[in-house]
Amino acid sequence: MTYSICVRERASDGWRFGVAAAARVPAVGGVCPHVGDHGAVAVGGVTDTTLGQRCLDALAEGQRIDDAVDELVTDDGATRWQLHGVGVDATATHTGADCESVAGARAGDTHTVGGTAMADKEVLDALEHGYAANERDAPLVRRLLTALAAGERAGGDDRDLPVGSAAVVVRGEDDPLYHDLRVDASENPVADLRETYRQAKHGYEAALDRYG
Repeated sequence: MTYSICVRERASDGWRFGVAAAARVPAVGGVCPHVGDHGAVAVGGVTDTTLGQRCLDALAEGQRIDDAVDELVTDDGATRWQLHGVGVDATATHTGADCESVAGARAGDTHTVGGTAMADKEVLDALEHGYAANERDAPLVRRLLTALAAGERAGGDDRDLPVGSAAVVVRGEDDPLYHDLRVDASENPVADLRETYRQAKHGYEAALDRYG
């Protein structure tokens, strides 16, 4: 059960892909976000833990993401899965009929958003707006975190559970250590992930200054 965003952007030498996700359960970063050289995928619902990697493998073999998703969701149990993401030339979403309500997903030209067990579908609006309203020259990782925070303010994952988690992953031409971050167990995971990013970026740059 998650709310998440996947993005494809042009980099100076190819493509940059990213995913940000949060949930009101621990360790969403171990299951939901999957990012490779050919695309980015978020999985949610009551899902098969191999689903994201299977989708990335299909993209690496040259398959379009919409075709890959169509094939994957013929599996048993797909009515309880959510799967959305971006490839180099397409976007795709699937939200199974048995996903925990409120559930839904949307696809733009270069991004997808989705969620299950959301407060309402305004969470999807907030994710899209939070991403689109960012300064376009800001790092993608920071813009994904801003989108996630907007989704959280709109209600996020609506379940009354004490511990949540959040994660962000970006892959492209430049992959510093602060482009793959997780908060696995927190009362305020999105805020803590943003602070983790701030501290990780500062620490990485300090290490480069001293030892690079």
